[in-house]
Amino acid sequence: MKTNYMLMSALLAGSLTIGCSKDNSADVSRPTADAIAATDVTAAANVPITATIIVKAGQTYDGKGNTIIAQGLGDGSQSEGQKPIFRLENGATLKNVKIGAPGCDGVHVYGNATLDNVEWLDVGEDAMTLKSKGTVTLNNCIAQKAADKVLQINADGTININNFRVTTFGKVLRTNGSGQYNVTVTINGGTFNGGTNIVRTESKNLRVRYRNMSTSNVSKLWEVPSSSQVSTY
Repeated sequence: MKTNYMLMSALLAGSLTIGCSKDNSADVSRPTADAIAATDVTAAANVPITATIIVKAGQTYDGKGNTIIAQGLGDGSQSEGQKPIFRLENGATLKNVKIGAPGCDGVHVYGNATLDNVEWLDVGEDAMTLKSKGTVTLNNCIAQKAADKVLQINADGTININNFRVTTFGKVLRTNGSGQYNVTVTINGGTFNGGTNIVRTESKNLRVRYRNMSTSNVSKLWEVPSSSQVSTY
Protein backbone atom coordinates (compact mmCIF):
# COMPACT_ATOMS: atom_id res chain seq x y z
CA MET A 1 0.00 0.00 0.00
CA LYS A 2 2.93 2.35 0.63
CA THR A 3 4.01 1.99 -3.02
CA ASN A 4 0.49 2.71 -4.28
CA TYR A 5 0.22 5.77 -1.99
CA MET A 6 3.46 7.12 -3.46
CA LEU A 7 2.22 6.44 -6.99
CA MET A 8 -1.07 8.22 -6.35
CA SER A 9 0.79 11.18 -4.86
CA ALA A 10 2.94 11.39 -7.96
CA LEU A 11 -0.10 11.23 -10.21
CA LEU A 12 -1.90 14.02 -8.42
CA ALA A 13 1.26 16.12 -8.40
CA GLY A 14 1.38 15.79 -12.18
CA SER A 15 4.79 14.10 -12.23
CA LEU A 16 3.69 10.89 -13.96
CA THR A 17 1.94 10.37 -17.27
CA ILE A 18 0.79 7.02 -18.62
CA GLY A 19 -1.63 6.25 -21.41
CA CYS A 20 -2.57 8.40 -24.41
CA SER A 21 0.07 9.43 -26.91
CA LYS A 22 1.67 12.76 -26.24
CA ASP A 23 0.93 15.85 -28.27
CA ASN A 24 2.67 19.21 -28.04
CA SER A 25 -0.65 20.98 -27.42
CA ALA A 26 -1.96 18.61 -24.74
CA ASP A 27 -1.17 15.85 -22.29
CA VAL A 28 2.03 17.34 -20.87
CA SER A 29 3.25 15.96 -17.53
CA ARG A 30 -0.16 15.36 -16.01
CA PRO A 31 -2.07 12.36 -14.73
CA THR A 32 -4.42 10.68 -17.19
CA ALA A 33 -7.35 8.36 -16.69
CA ASP A 34 -5.16 5.45 -17.75
CA ALA A 35 -2.55 6.40 -15.17
CA ILE A 36 -5.08 6.42 -12.35
CA ALA A 37 -6.47 3.10 -13.55
CA ALA A 38 -2.98 1.60 -13.43
CA THR A 39 -3.07 1.71 -9.62
CA ASP A 40 -5.05 -0.76 -7.52
CA VAL A 41 -7.50 1.82 -6.11
CA THR A 42 -10.92 0.23 -5.92
CA ALA A 43 -13.04 3.26 -6.89
CA ALA A 44 -12.98 5.39 -10.00
CA ALA A 45 -11.11 8.65 -9.53
CA ASN A 46 -11.33 12.29 -10.50
CA VAL A 47 -8.63 13.13 -13.02
CA PRO A 48 -7.64 16.80 -13.35
CA ILE A 49 -6.45 18.10 -16.72
CA THR A 50 -5.20 21.51 -17.83
CA ALA A 51 -5.09 20.93 -21.60
CA THR A 52 -7.29 19.24 -24.22
CA ILE A 53 -6.77 15.48 -24.46
CA ILE A 54 -6.15 14.58 -28.09
CA VAL A 55 -7.13 11.09 -29.24
CA LYS A 56 -5.29 10.60 -32.49
CA ALA A 57 -6.59 8.97 -35.64
CA GLY A 58 -7.49 5.33 -35.12
CA GLN A 59 -6.65 5.35 -31.40
CA THR A 60 -8.86 4.60 -28.40
CA TYR A 61 -9.03 6.47 -25.11
CA ASP A 62 -10.48 4.25 -22.38
CA GLY A 63 -11.28 6.33 -19.31
CA LYS A 64 -11.75 3.26 -17.08
CA GLY A 65 -14.79 4.93 -15.50
CA ASN A 66 -12.85 7.93 -14.23
CA THR A 67 -14.17 11.50 -14.21
CA ILE A 68 -12.23 14.16 -16.10
CA ILE A 69 -12.15 17.55 -14.37
CA ALA A 70 -10.92 20.39 -16.58
CA GLN A 71 -9.04 23.37 -15.23
CA GLY A 72 -8.47 26.51 -17.28
CA LEU A 73 -10.33 25.39 -20.43
CA GLY A 74 -13.55 27.30 -19.79
CA ASP A 75 -16.23 27.84 -17.20
CA GLY A 76 -18.87 25.54 -18.69
CA SER A 77 -21.24 28.40 -19.54
CA GLN A 78 -22.63 29.28 -22.97
CA SER A 79 -19.71 31.62 -23.68
CA GLU A 80 -18.05 31.08 -27.05
CA GLY A 81 -14.36 30.27 -27.32
CA GLN A 82 -14.10 27.62 -24.62
CA LYS A 83 -11.76 24.74 -25.33
CA PRO A 84 -12.80 21.11 -25.72
CA ILE A 85 -11.93 18.56 -23.10
CA PHE A 86 -11.37 15.91 -25.78
CA ARG A 87 -10.43 16.24 -29.44
CA LEU A 88 -11.14 13.09 -31.47
CA GLU A 89 -9.35 12.81 -34.78
CA ASN A 90 -10.63 10.69 -37.66
CA GLY A 91 -11.39 7.12 -36.58
CA ALA A 92 -10.83 7.72 -32.85
CA THR A 93 -12.82 6.09 -30.06
CA LEU A 94 -13.66 7.54 -26.66
CA LYS A 95 -15.14 5.20 -24.05
CA ASN A 96 -15.87 4.57 -20.39
CA VAL A 97 -15.34 8.12 -19.20
CA LYS A 98 -17.27 10.78 -17.30
CA ILE A 99 -16.85 14.47 -17.99
CA GLY A 100 -17.37 16.55 -14.87
CA ALA A 101 -18.08 20.24 -14.36
CA PRO A 102 -17.04 22.53 -15.86
CA GLY A 103 -18.01 20.85 -19.13
CA CYS A 104 -16.19 23.53 -21.20
CA ASP A 105 -16.81 22.75 -24.90
CA GLY A 106 -17.08 19.03 -24.42
CA VAL A 107 -15.81 16.76 -27.20
CA HIS A 108 -14.75 17.99 -30.65
CA VAL A 109 -14.88 15.41 -33.44
CA TYR A 110 -12.92 15.73 -36.69
CA GLY A 111 -14.22 13.02 -39.02
CA ASN A 112 -15.44 9.58 -37.99
CA ALA A 113 -15.62 8.69 -34.31
CA THR A 114 -17.25 6.37 -31.79
CA LEU A 115 -18.29 7.37 -28.28
CA ASP A 116 -19.13 4.43 -26.00
CA ASN A 117 -20.40 4.83 -22.46
CA VAL A 118 -19.50 8.52 -22.22
CA GLU A 119 -21.31 10.54 -19.56
CA TRP A 120 -21.46 14.32 -19.37
CA LEU A 121 -22.36 15.13 -15.77
CA ASP A 122 -22.95 18.82 -16.47
CA VAL A 123 -22.87 19.80 -20.15
CA GLY A 124 -21.01 23.03 -20.81
CA GLU A 125 -21.29 25.02 -24.03
CA ASP A 126 -21.94 21.74 -25.90
CA ALA A 127 -21.40 18.07 -25.11
CA MET A 128 -20.12 17.12 -28.57
CA THR A 129 -19.45 19.09 -31.74
CA LEU A 130 -18.94 17.59 -35.20
CA LYS A 131 -16.28 19.87 -36.67
CA SER A 132 -15.64 18.19 -40.02
CA LYS A 133 -17.48 15.70 -42.22
CA GLY A 134 -17.84 12.24 -40.74
CA THR A 135 -19.93 9.54 -39.13
CA VAL A 136 -20.28 9.68 -35.36
CA THR A 137 -21.80 6.85 -33.34
CA LEU A 138 -22.85 7.32 -29.73
CA ASN A 139 -23.57 4.13 -27.78
CA ASN A 140 -25.02 4.08 -24.27
CA CYS A 141 -24.12 7.69 -23.51
CA ILE A 142 -25.65 10.02 -20.91
CA ALA A 143 -25.88 13.82 -20.87
CA GLN A 144 -27.23 15.99 -18.07
CA LYS A 145 -27.86 19.67 -17.37
CA ALA A 146 -27.40 21.12 -20.86
CA ALA A 147 -28.39 24.79 -20.73
CA ASP A 148 -28.71 24.75 -24.53
CA LYS A 149 -27.35 22.22 -27.03
CA VAL A 150 -26.11 18.69 -26.42
CA LEU A 151 -24.89 17.73 -29.92
CA GLN A 152 -23.75 20.57 -32.20
CA ILE A 153 -23.39 19.83 -35.94
CA ASN A 154 -21.06 22.11 -37.91
CA ALA A 155 -20.51 19.89 -40.97
CA ASP A 156 -22.13 17.27 -43.18
CA GLY A 157 -22.37 13.95 -41.44
CA THR A 158 -24.15 10.91 -40.14
CA ILE A 159 -25.07 10.77 -36.46
CA ASN A 160 -26.02 7.36 -35.05
CA ILE A 161 -27.52 7.56 -31.55
CA ASN A 162 -28.05 4.29 -29.68
CA ASN A 163 -29.56 4.22 -26.18
CA PHE A 164 -28.87 7.86 -25.34
CA ARG A 165 -30.22 9.24 -22.06
CA VAL A 166 -30.53 13.03 -21.79
CA THR A 167 -31.95 14.89 -18.82
CA THR A 168 -32.55 18.67 -18.78
CA PHE A 169 -31.59 20.22 -22.11
CA GLY A 170 -32.38 22.87 -24.66
CA LYS A 171 -31.84 20.89 -27.87
CA VAL A 172 -30.46 17.37 -28.09
CA LEU A 173 -29.14 18.03 -31.61
CA ARG A 174 -28.70 21.39 -33.34
CA THR A 175 -27.17 22.27 -36.68
CA ASN A 176 -25.16 25.46 -36.89
CA GLY A 177 -27.27 28.48 -37.80
CA SER A 178 -28.73 28.56 -41.30
CA GLY A 179 -26.17 26.13 -42.76
CA GLN A 180 -27.75 23.65 -45.18
CA TYR A 181 -25.80 20.66 -43.98
CA ASN A 182 -26.46 17.16 -45.33
CA VAL A 183 -27.07 15.26 -42.11
CA THR A 184 -28.67 11.90 -41.39
CA VAL A 185 -29.65 11.33 -37.77
CA THR A 186 -30.66 7.85 -36.65
CA ILE A 187 -31.98 7.37 -33.11
CA ASN A 188 -32.34 3.77 -31.92
CA GLY A 189 -33.30 3.83 -28.28
CA GLY A 190 -33.26 6.93 -26.14
CA THR A 191 -34.82 8.59 -23.12
CA PHE A 192 -35.18 12.35 -23.26
CA ASN A 193 -36.60 14.20 -20.28
CA GLY A 194 -37.07 17.93 -19.69
CA GLY A 195 -36.16 19.94 -22.77
CA THR A 196 -37.24 22.03 -25.73
CA ASN A 197 -36.39 20.01 -28.88
CA ILE A 198 -34.88 16.65 -29.80
CA VAL A 199 -33.70 18.14 -33.12
CA ARG A 200 -33.66 21.75 -34.23
CA THR A 201 -32.36 22.72 -37.65
CA GLU A 202 -32.78 25.19 -40.50
CA SER A 203 -31.28 22.68 -42.92
CA LYS A 204 -33.68 21.22 -45.49
CA ASN A 205 -31.07 18.51 -46.08
CA LEU A 206 -31.28 16.95 -42.64
CA ARG A 207 -33.17 13.69 -42.15
CA VAL A 208 -34.16 12.04 -38.87
CA ARG A 209 -35.13 8.39 -38.40
CA TYR A 210 -36.07 7.12 -34.97
CA ARG A 211 -37.46 4.17 -33.01
CA ASN A 212 -37.64 2.95 -29.40
CA MET A 213 -37.56 6.53 -28.17
CA SER A 214 -39.17 7.79 -24.96
CA THR A 215 -39.77 11.47 -24.18
CA SER A 216 -41.29 13.42 -21.31
CA ASN A 217 -41.61 17.15 -20.70
CA VAL A 218 -40.27 18.03 -24.14
CA SER A 219 -41.91 21.13 -25.66
CA LYS A 220 -41.65 20.22 -29.36
CA LEU A 221 -39.79 17.15 -30.55
CA TRP A 222 -38.82 18.30 -34.03
CA GLU A 223 -38.11 21.91 -35.01
CA VAL A 224 -37.40 21.31 -38.70
CA PRO A 225 -38.35 23.04 -42.00
CA SER A 226 -40.66 20.18 -43.06
CA SER A 227 -42.34 17.33 -41.19
CA SER A 228 -41.34 15.04 -44.07
CA GLN A 229 -37.76 15.20 -42.81
CA VAL A 230 -38.67 13.03 -39.80
CA SER A 231 -39.79 9.39 -39.93
CA THR A 232 -39.88 6.22 -37.88
CA TYR A 233 -38.21 3.01 -39.06
